[in-house]
Amino acid sequence: MAQTLDAEEVRKWLEGQREAEKVIHKERVKFLLSLTPEKSLEIYLSLSRLGYKDRREPSFVLLKMRQCLARWAEKGGSVSGSS
Repeated sequence: MAQTLDAEEVRKWLEGQREAEKVIHKERVKFLLSLTPEKSLEIYLSLSRLGYKDRREPSFVLLKMRQCLARWAEKGGSVSGSS
């Protein structure tokens, strides 16, 4: 049985995602600024050995969330707060 999405709940969720992104960005900047050149090189070399830079695609969960929101928008969903 298909369930409908509540536009207000989706809007709140998106706002939460935006806020989380801001916090993560601030934490990332703080962490990177704290690194010494030696530690930066160590991290870079370890990631390089793992082949991390070859991974360019988003995570499976992120892709599924984007697909879900795109389908919802195609069906006339709105995240502007109006139902």
